Amino acid sequence: MPDPQTSTRKDAMSAKPKLRFVEALPLEAENGQRFALRDPSGLAEQMIVVSRETLFLLQFFDGQHSLLDIRAEFYRQSGTFLPEQQLETLVAQLDRSYFLESDTFRAYKSKLEQQMLALPARPAAHAGASYPAEAGELRRQLDGFYANGAGLPASNGSNGGPFVTGAIAPHIDLRVGGACYTYAYRALAESAPAEVYVILGTGHSGLLHCFSCLPKDFETPLGLVRHDDRFIAELARRHPFDLFSEPLPHRSEHTIEFQAVFLQHLFGGRRPFTIVPILCSYAYPMLTDDRFSHEREIVHAFVKALRQTCELESRRGRRVCCLASVDFSHVGPRYGDRSTPDRDFLQSVETADRQLLQAIEAGDAGKLVEANERIQDRYRVCGFAPLHTLLASGVAQYGKVLKYEQGTVDDRQSVVSYASAALYGRD
Repeated sequence: MPDPQTSTRKDAMSAKPKLRFVEALPLEAENGQRFALRDPSGLAEQMIVVSRETLFLLQFFDGQHSLLDIRAEFYRQSGTFLPEQQLETLVAQLDRSYFLESDTFRAYKSKLEQQMLALPARPAAHAGASYPAEAGELRRQLDGFYANGAGLPASNGSNGGPFVTGAIAPHIDLRVGGACYTYAYRALAESAPAEVYVILGTGHSGLLHCFSCLPKDFETPLGLVRHDDRFIAELARRHPFDLFSEPLPHRSEHTIEFQAVFLQHLFGGRRPFTIVPILCSYAYPMLTDDRFSHEREIVHAFVKALRQTCELESRRGRRVCCLASVDFSHVGPRYGDRSTPDRDFLQSVETADRQLLQAIEAGDAGKLVEANERIQDRYRVCGFAPLHTLLASGVAQYGKVLKYEQGTVDDRQSVVSYASAALYGRD
């Protein structure tokens, strides 16, 4: 009769673990280099620190390799045997921490979705961390950004210029690039007022369907920002793919939240407005590589639906502004570069960014794709999807870059670039 314990061990060794999408951030430690595994979606709240050897193993946690296969790969690489128990302990730790695609994670995710959908509004997830949670303190901080940036907008609103149909604002940490936001928001404040702001946020954690709309109000320390049910319903009716099945990335994503804070600071209690919160997540190969024909179909369908919905609202007498929440290049050790970027390197980054900014000023989505493809996204532009969505939708014909900056984001001199721009329709 077979030993049950032996059978259980064999079953465990035949399991094929699959790691979820995670980031590996390099750390320097006394006992050698380590890596912090972080879930960019924020669903797994704790980071796990692993060795270089463990990081090597994780490339085989792809749902195709059994634990026996993984041990064989380790032996082939190192010439030493990896104990079964050590590998099983790693699998158990990853599973407990929700880093694996497993029944454990699926049950946890389902619970979080139910909790989020039951909330009356999306909470201000970053209040008290990225910006003050107290209204008065937050207003003073934002006023200070204007004082150090574009200056406070005219109190009487429109400056008589053309209506801003689209805008680009950063989503960099406010403590780094807060003043740069103000150039976009001053342009919005001095434009003829919009009734609806479609916020196209960068979905850093990835989206199966490229786009995710959250039909909820957004809480801010300055008051509640209302969502636009009618616009969302019309957009969903025109878009043949799903828009609502991925709510959880909105839970901790900051790219829409920061724009909601700035809008409420400018317009809350002064003029009515609503938002349409949409996360966007796709890369340029999905538009150029035939292997991603399905994703390309989704993108084309969405930008068409967005354009048609904006046109419908315009015919109804409601102005719509599409606001892309975007950062540009990410360079330095924090993002995988071996060395600290020097002046010449950062000049190369700016040169590449300027190619993207030229596409924005031309209102040309094709040029945006070409510019990013030309250098194979060498500098890791995380805002490509909302930028492309804005330009491809055709809601704006041309633009003006108002401010471009590069900000240092850590003590290893890693750098993120970001910009503000205003875009306009046909005169």
